[in-house]
Amino acid sequence: MASGLAARLQQVIPVDWLNDWERDEIFSHLARYEPLVEKAVIEQLGIIWPISSALCFDFLGHLKNGLACLSTEQLPDWVKGILEVYEADGLQAARRYIDDVESNFLCSIRGEKGLTLAEIIPRLLPYIRGLSRRTLDLQPSASLYTDTNILFLPLEIIAPVNLSHNFYIYKLLASFLWAGIEKDIYCQQQTDPETLESFFLSFEDQQLVMACYHLLQTVRVADFLKAYLPGLMRDGQTLFRRLRKDIGLADISPGAGDDFTTVRSWLLALCADDPLPELSGETESMIRKVLAADTHYKEVFTATTSFYESMRCRQGGFPLPRPLFFQGDLRPREARLARLSRRQEHKQQFIKAMAAAIPPQSTAGQKDTEPEEKNQAPSVSENGAILSPMRQDGKKEKPATDKENDPHYICLDDEQLGLPEELRHIAREIEDDLGEVPSFYIASASQIAGGRGRAPGKSIEPEEGLPLQGGLLYDEWDFRRRGFRKSWCTLIEKRITPARATFVSNTMEKYRGQILQLKRQFEMMQTQQRFMKRQKDGDDIDLDALTEAYADVRAGLVPSERLFVRLQRDERDIAALFLVDMSSSTEGWVGTALKESLVLLSEALHSLGDRYAIYGFSGMRRSRSEIFHVKDFTEPYSEEIKGRIAAISPMDYTRMGPPIRHFTKVLKDVDARARLLIILTDGKPEDYDDYKGEYAIEDTRHALIEAKAAGIHPFCISIDKEAQDYLGHLFGEINYTFINDVKNLPLRVPEIYRILTS
Repeated sequence: MASGLAARLQQVIPVDWLNDWERDEIFSHLARYEPLVEKAVIEQLGIIWPISSALCFDFLGHLKNGLACLSTEQLPDWVKGILEVYEADGLQAARRYIDDVESNFLCSIRGEKGLTLAEIIPRLLPYIRGLSRRTLDLQPSASLYTDTNILFLPLEIIAPVNLSHNFYIYKLLASFLWAGIEKDIYCQQQTDPETLESFFLSFEDQQLVMACYHLLQTVRVADFLKAYLPGLMRDGQTLFRRLRKDIGLADISPGAGDDFTTVRSWLLALCADDPLPELSGETESMIRKVLAADTHYKEVFTATTSFYESMRCRQGGFPLPRPLFFQGDLRPREARLARLSRRQEHKQQFIKAMAAAIPPQSTAGQKDTEPEEKNQAPSVSENGAILSPMRQDGKKEKPATDKENDPHYICLDDEQLGLPEELRHIAREIEDDLGEVPSFYIASASQIAGGRGRAPGKSIEPEEGLPLQGGLLYDEWDFRRRGFRKSWCTLIEKRITPARATFVSNTMEKYRGQILQLKRQFEMMQTQQRFMKRQKDGDDIDLDALTEAYADVRAGLVPSERLFVRLQRDERDIAALFLVDMSSSTEGWVGTALKESLVLLSEALHSLGDRYAIYGFSGMRRSRSEIFHVKDFTEPYSEEIKGRIAAISPMDYTRMGPPIRHFTKVLKDVDARARLLIILTDGKPEDYDDYKGEYAIEDTRHALIEAKAAGIHPFCISIDKEAQDYLGHLFGEINYTFINDVKNLPLRVPEIYRILTS
């Protein structure tokens, strides 16, 4: 019996993946089930184990309860939901999902459908951005929390009242998360981004101190919302009263329970606008201190410490209840990382925009300075730039946070330099984060602007490889579970610095005759002609329509008047995006041929007038999938673009799924009759991590299916000698071509495009 079970388990989990105690524990769980159930469970173990062994044992531990209300046919869908939660929010969230199979899984499959976040984002997102005056985003999650850049809300809300009530709950949850950011519960207005985490680390029981801090800050947030959004809180009074009653907090007298319970009851009474329960002297003093603290985090830290000590003094301790439904989770680490990412992004945006705003005369005086002085900053304040609204007499006004009063001037070399609106907004966000704009931001911008003045035409883009924006998250298809790994890959867009080389001119000289021929061929494609039948007037008689009209007359019917054929000349309406493989395998002849292909193609398309874009792609691991901006749809073909093509060089690996999904979104927003995604590559999808073999092939195939479903036509041009083994499966039998000699690539690419668009 045991040997048969071991053999069946070996089929999905190789024996060298398990130690003895793990194997024994799995056997003990599986031994309780009938053969058919055992088979279904083992199949799911093979899906969970490669992702998380700990999650596998949690699944087995809760399986008995799960099977009490699930059939074996429902196990794959349950496991898919577990893994989606795990990959979105981690092991603890997945455990909570497994623990409550009824509300997290069965409600939806029974058809108890509520309101999904996707349905209400068009209404909720403008609301939350209007409140925050920031570009906060909304994303679905198994847990309610924020990293101060994104509000993570439930994927779906199922309430027993109606859909409008569900929307109100979404609005309430988003408002509480925003108010937490507004009241700075993550200490983001402090210079040290680790302030909050350092405070928690100073306590022995970090879970307890975090719960105390979170509860006290929620009191501040609720009090703020009652004053700032009274209508929202008034609409929820019934909800708060019912919650207070359901969790046994309606009648709590001083001394009857612990301070934690008392404060929770007081908080819900505050939200419901009910008479506030009486508090002990120490607890009341603590609450008043917190409400008066505003953004002075030290006062809240002092109150939290007192709260923590009072709870630690309780004999035997007590189990911490889950946060109230509108509190969500406190995630200080995620907030710190988001703040650092936002700070880096603001720095790059400010330096770039500031360099563009500095007029040439502001940096002209730097030319004649001594070498050691050329890199010095302009005249700014000692600790940072003077960036506040100025009166005409030059005196600073009181700083304001509204958009109209963003800083309008900066003192640069004893001159007031006016700031454009975009730069004012960025400067205000930097001031909110750091208290001021650091002087080296201004120095960096001044150096870039000075370099631009000395060498006209020099690019002021960031160095090659410097991210243009924060990472974009994309799902990845896992064929083993027949579902997505949610937000699994980070995609970063980078700009290629143009190369000042002779590559393009040499290529044009090398293919001069072919380029002239291509231009003539493409110029002939500028308009398309087709015959429009059954017209009221036209260039010729439509014999088919005339025959039918004659038959109608003989039959006593009224004949049609549409008896003509018209020659219609249609302008081309095509948008093509060329996605170029920049993996390390393209080094040498392959990379040169790819770049030559882009030069010939661009020259031909320039004469044709079709809209087109060019991007490269590469990366390493799921945390760093990269796309390289060469030309977008709005940029004209210019010396700048030629320099970027010349600068294309081999990078890392070939993870195709994320760039295909990203450019599917890009092309969906392009208004064109035909939208093409043309991939030029020398090999199959592969990355340094587990993105290999069948897994990589199936993810790429699914991304291409998503593109086709969006109305985009993908096509692959490959020079991989083994391409015929997998390209048909990926793209379909007529959506790829294989070029067996790389030397033919430059001439074949324009010819293939001409055929595709004719």
